Amino acid sequence: MFYPNLSFPEIAGRPFFYTNFVQTLDGKVGVKKPNYWPIGSSVDHQVLLELRSFADCLIHGKNLARQFGEQTKKSLKEHHPNLPYLIANRDLKKLVSDIYQKGYRKVLVEGGPTLLASFLKEDLLDEIFLTISPKIFGSQKDMTLTLAEGYLFPPSKIKKFKLISVKKLGDEVFLRYRKSTLLV
Repeated sequence: MFYPNLSFPEIAGRPFFYTNFVQTLDGKVGVKKPNYWPIGSSVDHQVLLELRSFADCLIHGKNLARQFGEQTKKSLKEHHPNLPYLIANRDLKKLVSDIYQKGYRKVLVEGGPTLLASFLKEDLLDEIFLTISPKIFGSQKDMTLTLAEGYLFPPSKIKKFKLISVKKLGDEVFLRYRKSTLLV
């Protein structure tokens, strides 16, 4: 296991939300053209599966579900058959309330970038597992995606995280960040 002693703090009144992403050296998590996926290695994929094993439920946004939903369902059936898989709707506050009422306390939000921006905007994303892949995609207007899309945070509301672990395996770096306000 990559994270054998992984634990998350409890948050009063809502679940702990974490995400796992892989990005290129130039900060891209996706390209709106075929043949750019996967970005990470097989080790990165194993980390994804491991992080799912710590979750009480898994959330995808509608765009990610459209693109990878069938693949995700197949993977869950094989590796995590009891992990609930939810598709986020527009009402994030209701989703958070419903998830909490169902008893889910550790929730993996796999994205996509628009959903992550919504979680960040509402100050709900607590932890980020980020793999840096040794690739550079470059950029073309409206063709590449970053971790959070669709919202530019004003300087006074920029989200801040603290690095809590770094692991290197091969040419990839595995970073773990926690929201600054959750660290004592």
